[in-house]
Amino acid sequence: MILIQKRGEPATWKAYRLTPGVIYAPSHDLRNALLAEQGYICAFCMRSIPVTRLDPGEAEQSKIAHLKSRANHRDHQLDYDNMVVCCPGNINGSAHCDKSQGPRNVTLPLFNNQLQQSIKYSTHDGEIKSSNVNWDTEINDVLHLNNVLLKYNRIQTLIGIRNVLETLKWRRAKIREKLSQWTSHDAHGRLKPYCGIVIWYLQKKLNQP
Repeated sequence: MILIQKRGEPATWKAYRLTPGVIYAPSHDLRNALLAEQGYICAFCMRSIPVTRLDPGEAEQSKIAHLKSRANHRDHQLDYDNMVVCCPGNINGSAHCDKSQGPRNVTLPLFNNQLQQSIKYSTHDGEIKSSNVNWDTEINDVLHLNNVLLKYNRIQTLIGIRNVLETLKWRRAKIREKLSQWTSHDAHGRLKPYCGIVIWYLQKKLNQP
């Protein structure tokens, strides 16, 4: 997972939220704002989210998830800081992310460094873990982020960057350069899919004596 830096709700969403009697209904402006601040990757599994809106008959490409679920916290259903955008939540028939969250709450602190500091990945199979027992339970039992294909995609992403650095002789300047590339949005505002495992790995390499 990545640190998400909230930029503030779009004006159109604020106007809607302040309208008496309204209930949650996603809008293009809301979805686009969430996509932009997340670099068009899923807030939970870091898969790429390819489109910003749906045309008639188009398969669902993204979902807006409420960390405090709408089922349990209707008073927070319009709060921008309670929302993230994520992938459709189904990969090889296995539900994950918002689709597996269902009515349960997610307490993972996606908007500060506490979560990032607790996260580690396996360099053997791409498993994601948190040193915080409650967060680790949510990662595995609520969001199902360690299903087989997600782990495979993460480890293949890591293998790719390791192969690149092998050709560059693991020079620290090159590691720093790659870290900058993987933490930065590209010209279209996008982050690289599964960037969390690469950022964690490169930072660990730079911290080694």
